[in-house]
Amino acid sequence: MKRKIISTIASLLMLVPLASNAQSVVPLLDETLTYDVIYKWGFINKVAGYATMTLRNDGDYYKAAVYAENAPWANSIYMLRDTLYTTMTKQGLYPVKYTYIAHEAGKYKKDVLTFTHSGNTFTADAIRYKQASKGAPITSSTLRLEGQGMTVDMLSSFFYLRTLDFDNMTKGQSVTVNIFSGSKKELLKITYQGEQTVTLNGHEYDTYYINFTFTRKGVESSQPISGWISKDAQRIPLKVEGSLPVGKVRALYTGPNP
Repeated sequence: MKRKIISTIASLLMLVPLASNAQSVVPLLDETLTYDVIYKWGFINKVAGYATMTLRNDGDYYKAAVYAENAPWANSIYMLRDTLYTTMTKQGLYPVKYTYIAHEAGKYKKDVLTFTHSGNTFTADAIRYKQASKGAPITSSTLRLEGQGMTVDMLSSFFYLRTLDFDNMTKGQSVTVNIFSGSKKELLKITYQGEQTVTLNGHEYDTYYINFTFTRKGVESSQPISGWISKDAQRIPLKVEGSLPVGKVRALYTGPNP
């Protein structure tokens, strides 16, 4: 669940102005955005970590990354040392390579997915590296994933989101795509929930309210994650919220110029 929240934060971090034609490709500018990650459980309601999103143009590709880590006080409650990278084609917005790296309590994980597609068939060859504890040997395993229809990774999913014309969607309308991680294939369902007003940093924002649901083999694999995106020309993702086994976590936009 934690990885899904982080990846959805990453997806929302990259939202920029949409074209009037929902299927057109909008050139994206290099960008860096920052967020506070808030942990809430009972009377605890404080900044537990930080996330930074970078987006860079690279010839025929976009390269994006998210860096997330927890504040020192939260080490024993909510360990957050994750990094996600993705490379995507500018034409078609197809994922090319995705990497997920996690450092948690002495453990190390790294997933590397290399994507190909032919027509409507998408495949990814995954290599998974694991270290059970500090000083332990690093093991590796391989896996091939395959799906029919539009397929994204846990970070490039944004580029599918950005084609959605929220102004012409009705409340409850949803879109579903395949989403690959290092170990499995799931379905990502994006549901538009209408417009809401969000107060953040003393300002009120009109937003698009969206829910994200992950399903595997017909069963929801996590509770829904919610996102609020500003309705102005910048389409700034203002807030992302999800539940943990204990408590809730929110990502709140802090800059630039919140």
